[in-house]
Amino acid sequence: MKTHARILFVDDEPHVLSALKRMLRRKSDVWDMHFVENGTDALHLLERHPIDIIISDIRMPGMDGAELLTRIKELSPGTIRIALSGQVDMNEVVRSIKAVHQYISKPCEAGYLIDRIESALRSQAILTNNKMIQLVTRIEALPVIPEVFEEAEAELRKDEPSIEVIATTIARDVGLVAEIIKLINSPYFGLPTQVDSVEKAITLLGLDTIRALIFSTHLFTVYEEKTLPTFSLSLLWEHSFRVSNIARLIATHEAASRHVITQCRMAGLLHDVGKLVMASAFSKKYTEALDQVASHPETTISQAEQDLFEITHAEVGAYLMGLWGMSSDVVHAIGYHHRFNEIDNDVARYLSLADSIDHHFVILHDQYSRTSLREKLLSSKVNQEEFTQWISYINENWSGESPLNAIPTATITELFTEEKHHAPSNSPGR
Repeated sequence: MKTHARILFVDDEPHVLSALKRMLRRKSDVWDMHFVENGTDALHLLERHPIDIIISDIRMPGMDGAELLTRIKELSPGTIRIALSGQVDMNEVVRSIKAVHQYISKPCEAGYLIDRIESALRSQAILTNNKMIQLVTRIEALPVIPEVFEEAEAELRKDEPSIEVIATTIARDVGLVAEIIKLINSPYFGLPTQVDSVEKAITLLGLDTIRALIFSTHLFTVYEEKTLPTFSLSLLWEHSFRVSNIARLIATHEAASRHVITQCRMAGLLHDVGKLVMASAFSKKYTEALDQVASHPETTISQAEQDLFEITHAEVGAYLMGLWGMSSDVVHAIGYHHRFNEIDNDVARYLSLADSIDHHFVILHDQYSRTSLREKLLSSKVNQEEFTQWISYINENWSGESPLNAIPTATITELFTEEKHHAPSNSPGR
C-alpha cells in the first residue's frame, strides 16, 4: 500500500535537478521523489508508477513542458500538473495553460516550493471519489457568462478601450476572475509571490494581456443556460458577489487583518465555483439535483449533490482552487463553507456565516424558501447583539443599496429564540 506521495521533477538542466534534490532533501522521508531530464523519461516512469504530482520546466529541447504536461493530462488525469519555469513569453503561457494546474517561477526558495506542493497534496486529499478527481483535473477553464464575454470583447475592440470598463466587466464573472488569478501567477510576470486580489491582478495584467486572455476562447467554456434551464449563472454570480462583500464587511467590523479581509473577499467570489464545474459537466444529472431540491423543500442542494455525485460543490470548488494555487485559507474556506462545525480559521468562519446570511435574507423569487441560519449562528457562538452590529455595519458600508436594509429587529430576535424557517432554497445559489 502506497504511503508516500510520489512526485516527479522534470528539467533538462542537470544542475537544476541537483539543486532541487538538495532543497527537498528534508522531505525525502514523506515524499517519494523522482528526477528526470526529459519528457520521454518522464512518460516511461509514468508507465511504471502512478504519479501524484509532476513538476516540469516549460522550455526544454525535444518534448517541451507544454507537450509533456498535455500528454500527462491525457494519460493520467488525476496527476496534478505544475510548471516550474523561468521567464516565458505569452505564447508559451497560452499554449501550456490548458495543461497546467498552477505555475511556480524559478528560482524559488525551498520553503515556498514545499508549501506549494503540500497545498496541492492537501487539495488532492479533499476528494476521495476517483471519478470526480479525474473530472476536476481535466478542467481547463470555468464557464464565463456570455454577456460578460461579449461586453469585454466589444470594449477591447474599440480604438481606445477603457481599462476601467474592462476591469468592472471582468470582476462580474467568477470564472473569469479565477482564470485571471491563475494567469497572473504564471512565470510570464515573474512575480515573487502569489497575487490573490482581483483588483491588483487586473491592474498588473494590462490591456494587451487582457486582450490575449479574452480572445483566447479556448481557455474558457462558455456556459449556455439552455443546457440547464433551471440553473442561473447570473443569480449564482450575484449571490457570490454579495457573500464576498458580506464576509469582507464582517471581517472588517471584527478588526481582522488586511490579509484576512482580502482572503474573505476572494473566498466569497469563488466559494460556489464547484457548481459551475458540476452543472456544466453533468448538466442532466445536476438538473436531477435541482429537481430533487424543488420537490423536497427540506433538502439542500449540497445534500442532493452528495446523494447523486457522492461529492458536493464545496469540495469540488476547493479542489480546483487548490490545484490552481489559491491560498490554503481560501481553499479551506471554500471547502467548508457549509460544514460550520469544522470551521477552524477566521476566513472559513466569516465566509460560512456570510453565505448563510445571504441565503436566509435575500429572496430571489416567489418560490424561494429561506434556509436555516439560527443553528450556524449559535454554533459559531454569535450572540444577538454582535449579529445586530454586523447587520448595521454592513448596511452602513455597502456600496449602493444593501440587500440587508429591510431586516426588522423582530426577525433578528427570532433567530436567537426560535427557529421557524428551515426550508432550503431551490435556487442555484443555495
